[in-house]
Amino acid sequence: MNKRIFSYAAGLLLISLRVDAGLSADQDHNHTEQHRPAGAAHAAQPHAQSVLLNQAQQAKINLKLETIQPAYERMPLYAPGELKANSYTSYVVTPRIDSVIERRHAVLGQIVEPGDKLVTLFSQDMAQAQADYLIAASQWQRFAKLTDTSLSENQQVEAKARFKATQGKLFAMGMSPSDVSQLQETQSLGIYTLTAKRGGIVLADNFAQGQRFEPSEAIMKLADESSLWVEVRLAATQQSPIDTSTPVEIEHNLRRYPAKVIQQGHTLDPLTRTRVVRLEVDNPDDTLHAGMFVSAYFMFNTAKAVIAVPESALVRGADGQWQIFVEHEAGEFIATPVLRNKQIGDRVIIESALSSQMIESGARVVVEGAFFVASELAKSGFDPHNH
Repeated sequence: MNKRIFSYAAGLLLISLRVDAGLSADQDHNHTEQHRPAGAAHAAQPHAQSVLLNQAQQAKINLKLETIQPAYERMPLYAPGELKANSYTSYVVTPRIDSVIERRHAVLGQIVEPGDKLVTLFSQDMAQAQADYLIAASQWQRFAKLTDTSLSENQQVEAKARFKATQGKLFAMGMSPSDVSQLQETQSLGIYTLTAKRGGIVLADNFAQGQRFEPSEAIMKLADESSLWVEVRLAATQQSPIDTSTPVEIEHNLRRYPAKVIQQGHTLDPLTRTRVVRLEVDNPDDTLHAGMFVSAYFMFNTAKAVIAVPESALVRGADGQWQIFVEHEAGEFIATPVLRNKQIGDRVIIESALSSQMIESGARVVVEGAFFVASELAKSGFDPHNH
């Protein structure tokens, strides 16, 4: 009985000591709070969704900021295109009479200058025309040496007219003036050579020696590739106004080339249901060639001033929503939810997702290192002690 009373008394004493200790601790805590300066409890507390980084941390992650301002951005309109030879600077080599290929002087891909020999041909019609010319030239030269009294005026006119007519016929058949002047020195008739009328590169020469060609049938095609055409096909539903002042670029092999609109069709292709817009692009370093497929981008300004940030500035929040980090004070970056809009190259148009966190003009946004800032924010939200 005495033992039970003793144990009960000891338990009451222990409880009393614990209660006294707790009250003492509460009094000390209250005393400290009463003597703390006003506002000190909140001055050191950052924003609920912010991250504090010192200069060393910012330098380590190569953190970069960009001041954002609403501005009119250029929105690209994509359309597929194909490079074509510039018909205004191209030249098709064709015989003007039935002819047979005797010899080739230029090959595919060769760069030629005006006057360079391209191909030598033979023609029976040319042989007869050359013979007529030689007879007329000989007669005119003989008459020119005679005195005026030995010939009538009518004979002189006829001889000169016959000479000019046969000479002009050779020019019309494709002989050059230099070849005609040397015709009296040749031993074979019917042979003539076609030369380049302008400089360029041989784009096509699909023929064999001995092959027969009819008049106007293409033997070669020459083109000056310093300037090319681009035939761009636009969908019939495309309503954006395009004219010669519309900025446009083409892209091939990850390289952009400035171009300009020179013509546009007003009818649709019956097969593809598209309309053609023709561009002209300079090709000074000869990296573009006819037949290549390219991407064309027509540039149109946005209807209003927008805010655009680099792709690297956008990160996903814990709730999966897009966000950016806006500098609040030096070293403090606040997570700001945004709505992702259209992409322009490596930049993205954004809008504020919450009316309470509007993106203000002149704000400084993290554009490099945002992923690290987001990870720091995620770590700061995890409390292992569940406090």
